[in-house]
Amino acid sequence: MSQLIKNRFSIGILFLLCGLNFATWATRIPDFKYLLHLSDAELGTVLMGLPFGSLVSLPLAGWLISKFNSRIICIVAVFLYILIIPIISYSMNSYMLFVCLFFFGMAGDILNIAMNTQVVSLEAKMNKIIMSSFHAIFSIGLMIGALLGGYISKLGYDIQDHFYFIAGLNLLAIPVFYPNLIKGESQSTDDDKPKSSILHLGRYLTILALVAFCGMLCEGAMADWITLYFKEDVTSSSYATTIGFSSFALAMVIGRFTGDYISRNLGVRTILTLNGLLISIGMIITLYLPMVEFKILGCFLTGLGISTIVPLIYSQAGNQKNIEPAIAIAGVSTIAYIGFLIGPVLIGYLADFSNLQSSLFLLVLLGIVASFVANKYIK
Repeated sequence: MSQLIKNRFSIGILFLLCGLNFATWATRIPDFKYLLHLSDAELGTVLMGLPFGSLVSLPLAGWLISKFNSRIICIVAVFLYILIIPIISYSMNSYMLFVCLFFFGMAGDILNIAMNTQVVSLEAKMNKIIMSSFHAIFSIGLMIGALLGGYISKLGYDIQDHFYFIAGLNLLAIPVFYPNLIKGESQSTDDDKPKSSILHLGRYLTILALVAFCGMLCEGAMADWITLYFKEDVTSSSYATTIGFSSFALAMVIGRFTGDYISRNLGVRTILTLNGLLISIGMIITLYLPMVEFKILGCFLTGLGISTIVPLIYSQAGNQKNIEPAIAIAGVSTIAYIGFLIGPVLIGYLADFSNLQSSLFLLVLLGIVASFVANKYIK
């Protein structure tokens, strides 16, 4: 087995773990809502802890990876996951859950920046774009986590057992992925080369970040709210409440596995324009067609729409010539993750004001905005 294949396999495990960990939490959100007696607005406020931790960690992660090797930062992030996942399950009130989600968000996005930096380095070694395929593996982790979470919940296992099991999987994976992570990224040594920071990205990266903002808010909203929507608003009892999220995750896998090939043939602007349209169409179907099968299809179309937004933009950002990859990815992610910061709480308060179905219409509007910006401003 060549070293590049070993590198690709090891980085893929990181993406799988990241998706599995996030879905583990997402599938248990309804349980925490009822155990802690939270309203939609209160749940939205608690959910803000995760993206707030992400937002705080992103500049730090970009700086750390620009100073140290991303391989080291990857292992630090996985250890943070192993520590915090079991602690989340012992949250006895909304304040403790908020703090736990803050650190969960930090772990997730330190890993996010580090593993995406690993992919940019691998793309340079292979001389081709492969980012989307790794995000497909992340989506496989989401899908496995969603199905596993629904199955474990139906069997009646408590949250502590579930979360300890996932933390154990993270621990067992370390000796498998760590030895073959890329040990060094090429760093810029030219002092005359233009420098940038996460606060000064330039026009093109800022436009990309705006589209990513829309996509990531939609992705976070689907992860945080779609299971609860199916539990409270979808009357059919023939499907598990995680079926909508599972359909969404499956579409993310399919979209991302085909995304590299499609983007090479159609171009970034066309793909991102279509992404936004699919998000809007999928959410209209999910929210307003009565049959549960149509709602499942709507979640699938929404997943296809969201699937290639982030990998395309991360790949574009990481290959900017005048910015270190980790700094560029962290900068774009900082703007994009503001969507994660305001999205859960905004949907929660809108749901309290009207209902969850009406609040999720926000995703339809965001899809339209993403499509318009991509078509008008991205080359």
